[in-house]
Amino acid sequence: MKNQILFALLCLGLVQAHAQYEKNPLVESQWLSISGGLNTADYRSWQAMASYSYRSDIMLTQYRLALSQELIEGPNDSIFYKKNRIIETGILWGDAFTKKKWYISGGLGMGLNIRMYGDTAIQNDSAFRYITAVTIGIPAQLETGFWISPNAGIGASIVANWNFRQPYVGAHLHFIYRFRKKQ
Repeated sequence: MKNQILFALLCLGLVQAHAQYEKNPLVESQWLSISGGLNTADYRSWQAMASYSYRSDIMLTQYRLALSQELIEGPNDSIFYKKNRIIETGILWGDAFTKKKWYISGGLGMGLNIRMYGDTAIQNDSAFRYITAVTIGIPAQLETGFWISPNAGIGASIVANWNFRQPYVGAHLHFIYRFRKKQ
């Protein structure tokens, strides 16, 4: 009975629904983010990352390139004379928002990881070999920060990559440069 009354009110025009759309101020914006930090790959690793972002009128697209290298060896590290590394590329989709003094962006996507790591040889357990392996991954990135000028900002990022070889999560400090919009 209640649904019938609600339907009748809507049909008669007695109830009006108002929606207000506010255009995202980052539409048609593009920016470059350079960051560095630590992650959990290979026990503890340092990581340097660059990401290029473009916010269309629909969503944010990010392209990311990162390098991780073992910083602190794990307790069961199989090779000690070479550092484990991960080179990562990815494309992420998400969204970004900004106000006068702050911004936030986030994305999730797909990527390719090249991991170089030490392992024991199959024939002889006491011998080590350095392996290069390629795997796909699911990168994620969440950035937030403050604008220090109309085109520059500083902030912090949480980054992650789920993959079959060496998944990780990490934290970064970053600098962001926003390119001028095309007029």
